[in-house]
Amino acid sequence: MDEQEVMTRSDDFPLLARSLRVAPRTLELLNRVSTLVVRRSKTTESLLAEFGEAELAALPAVVEESCGPDHPELAKVLHKIAVLYHASYSVKKAEATYRKALTAAERAYPLPSLEMGLLLNNFGRLMHEQRDFHEAESLYLRAVDVLKQGVGPFHRKLATPMSNLADLYADLGDPDLTRAYLEDMIAILERNLGPNHRKVAKARERLAVVR
Repeated sequence: MDEQEVMTRSDDFPLLARSLRVAPRTLELLNRVSTLVVRRSKTTESLLAEFGEAELAALPAVVEESCGPDHPELAKVLHKIAVLYHASYSVKKAEATYRKALTAAERAYPLPSLEMGLLLNNFGRLMHEQRDFHEAESLYLRAVDVLKQGVGPFHRKLATPMSNLADLYADLGDPDLTRAYLEDMIAILERNLGPNHRKVAKARERLAVVR
């Protein structure tokens, strides 16, 4: 497990852990949902089944009553639920929950943060997958800006929204912006992983075919 995963697994639900309304089993399941990347897998399907639709639908209200509408733990819970829906192709539920998570995060995080950057990127990816390029671009750009301010201009997680922006501009037929974001992504990966890392090699392969 790398440093970023430790920072975002949300083992840090101290207020909910003290709440009698949120079961320890529920917190354990939440801790197993990573917001670093949206992965469609049997693990995600299993988590969704373990929660159950009724529990997921009721959980945000329970958390809000326990923590209040401006608390970071509410934003984190909503983000994790959105990722579960996203990873299970429940597009309408994912979009609605991402919007609620973003509203909660804007209240909970007055300063730029890693959590907000990850949320903006994941929401952007959902809209990109739905070919809503305008909103996806806005969300990705916000993610880059928030991460630069919140964790620094060379943080490894910046590579993710930059990669997504490169894909977006490729879809829009803009090779100049595609190339620019790939070059920025490569610079960040090289700084964090070294020039010979497989992710750097893969990014260079993407850059080589941009026309």
